[in-house]
Parts: sequence; C-alpha cells; structure tokens
Amino acid sequence: MNPGPDSTATTSTQRHITREVVFIQFLLGLGLHLFFALPFLRRTHGLQRLRPAQHHLFVVNHISLLDSLLIAALCWRSGCYPILVLGDKKIWHASWIRKFLSNRTTFLLERGKLNPNRISELEEFGRAGQEFQLIVFPEGTRGDGVNVATCQPGIYYIAQTARLPIVPVFIENMQLVSTKSGRFHPVAGFRKVEVYYGEPIAPETYLDLPREEFTEFVREKIAAARTTERGVLKSNRIESSVNTKE
Repeated sequence: MNPGPDSTATTSTQRHITREVVFIQFLLGLGLHLFFALPFLRRTHGLQRLRPAQHHLFVVNHISLLDSLLIAALCWRSGCYPILVLGDKKIWHASWIRKFLSNRTTFLLERGKLNPNRISELEEFGRAGQEFQLIVFPEGTRGDGVNVATCQPGIYYIAQTARLPIVPVFIENMQLVSTKSGRFHPVAGFRKVEVYYGEPIAPETYLDLPREEFTEFVREKIAAARTTERGVLKSNRIESSVNTKE
C-alpha cells in the first residue's frame, strides 16, 4: 500500500464510473488477458467465488508491478470491473507506459511524505468502493513471493470506510517472471503463475476488530488463501483416487 498525498484533481477523475472508463478498462482487460495472463498464468483457484454484481475489496500479496496487471486481467475475465488500484504515484509515473497503464485504473498517492490528510485520502479511496472493485497490496512494498509481510495500517481505514466483502488473494510464482529489483523473465516465468482466491469475508466479520488485530487478520487470510485451497485440491485428489479404485 502506498499512503501519502495527492492532488484532488488527480484522484477525483478516478473515483467515478463513466462510459469512457468502462470502455477503456474493457480494452485494457482484454489486452492484458491476451498478452500477459495467457502466457504467464498457469491456473486460477477460487475465481468462481466472485460475483460481478458485488463490489469487493481485494487484498493481494505483492511481488512485482506486474501483479496489478495480472489481477486487472482476472477481474476482466470474471466480469468484476471497473477496478481501482491503490498505487504509488512516483512508481506509476516513472515511465510513459506505466503512466498509460495507470490512467483510469489507479488511485495514486505519494508515498513517503508526511501528510496530515493521509487517513482522509485512504477513506476517500474506500468510498470509491461504492462504484469500483477496489484492489490493495497491503504489505506496502514488494516481497519475495513466498511470505506475506506485515500489512500496513492504511488497509484498516480503507476497509472501515468501504465496508465491502474482503477477498484475500495470493499470487504464486510471480517472482519467476519479475521482482522488485530483478529483470523481466518471460521464458523462466512462462505458464508458471498461479492465483488463489480465498472465500470472501463479510464486513460484519471484521468491522469490530481493532486496527492492529485487523492488519494481522488480513495478513493471515492472504497467506491462508493458498494453503487452504491446496488442502482442498489435495483432498479432492485423494477422494477421486479412492472413488476410482472402488
């Protein structure tokens, strides 16, 4: 997550759905599905749990800038768009291609600056959940793709304002494609990435949790999205094997 200030002009154009936004995100989603998800995504788990008519707050582990592109493509595939991704303005405006991709899809904040209005901005992003599917990388920085780091407190203010079902998401093997400091590896990462969607968590389950307890709750749910689904898959394989023998 990237807490920090930004101008009203920057964020206000990204909080409301227009026909232009829907059309642009449709084209971006289609392009990302064809040219990124298909080459690098091996399998998704639990994507069928999403309901396009329901807005969600997706909380996702973070490995690479490509995480946003992959989740955007899967939101398009499931019909859960338009999306709004919480992002760092400095990173997403570092090149013309990043700026192009972030246009109409991100709520940009300036990370690392003291800002008395930071909580208000995070709450503003949360209110955008009335119209958009919200996507947050709550660790606040890119990790190793294996462990889920401590979540930043900003996710608490977003969730308290949005009051949406939280969907924990774990991206596996993105580090084989790209990392924070490494190069892009299209061959090594070909058809290696898997994405695990956990069960949506109803607001009444988490709204009463204190801030520190809530951030740990989110971290555990992201990590459990992978381990729980693996357990289900293993159980299904064992059951299938037993039925075959019978």
